[in-house]
Amino acid sequence: MSISNLLLFLMLVLGPVISVSATSWPVCWAGMEIGILGLIPLLFIGNSPFSKESALKYFCIQALASALIFVGGMVLFTLLKSYFIYSLVFLMGVCLKLAIFPGHFWVTGVVYGLGWVSVCFILGPLKVPPLAFLSEFNSIFPESVSWVLLLSGVSAIVGASLGNNQTNIRAMLGASSIAHSGWMGAATVFGGLWLYLAIYLLVLVFLLLFLWQGDMFMGSMGVLSMEGLPPFIMFLAKLKVVQSALMAENAFIWLGLPLSGALLSLIFYLKFSYSLLLSSEQFPARFGALSFMVVNFLGVAWLLASF
Repeated sequence: MSISNLLLFLMLVLGPVISVSATSWPVCWAGMEIGILGLIPLLFIGNSPFSKESALKYFCIQALASALIFVGGMVLFTLLKSYFIYSLVFLMGVCLKLAIFPGHFWVTGVVYGLGWVSVCFILGPLKVPPLAFLSEFNSIFPESVSWVLLLSGVSAIVGASLGNNQTNIRAMLGASSIAHSGWMGAATVFGGLWLYLAIYLLVLVFLLLFLWQGDMFMGSMGVLSMEGLPPFIMFLAKLKVVQSALMAENAFIWLGLPLSGALLSLIFYLKFSYSLLLSSEQFPARFGALSFMVVNFLGVAWLLASF
């Protein structure tokens, strides 16, 4: 790795760290931008023309989203007073960042032409600062919570619908990210956000690692784990959000859309899992496969201990 690439990678890692440790919203916004500026040059590395096209699309969308967040946040977080127009501008910027409906349209087209490492960074760690912004926005302006829950629920449905129309696994993971972003948006209101994000990142990294290595058998297990079926650890993340919603007053009605989206998502997760399973040549006996299985069984043990 060259010095320039190492510097860009450090920017990519330190950006979210600066955002979550900041004490003021401009510094949080600056950390979010540092992470994105570190990632975009790395997306251009490679000879594939699709990677360059995807990088340009991603840059344009992120620049627009950052501008919307800055304009909206400059008024909302400075005056600490809710204005409908600026709240709408801020929410639209966050939706573009997190690929929550109606800002979901760019994900599948961008991740289609990227490598596995780039897909991991776009769908994973760079969600941290926008989620922190959205969580703070919900706590300061509770009158906007209903809009956030509605957009999050619709995002879960839209992500599931898009996933059922995909034939490429990268595009499917992009649609899956839209659905999971809907659950994370709901978790910013109900609770359990950071547990959900941590488990999602863990499962995503394992899945992309298996696909990068060409391990189709464990890739199929990773796809099943992304759905959140009860034997797998992702189920605990969704269960935590549901439990938090049940403890909130009159919040159960908002769970209908995310749960319906999870049911629709099961169709394409099973389809891609079965396709990867048929492509596998033998049962793997490597450390990565063992680690992934142990993680999921720890999730089952945690679930049993909680009851």
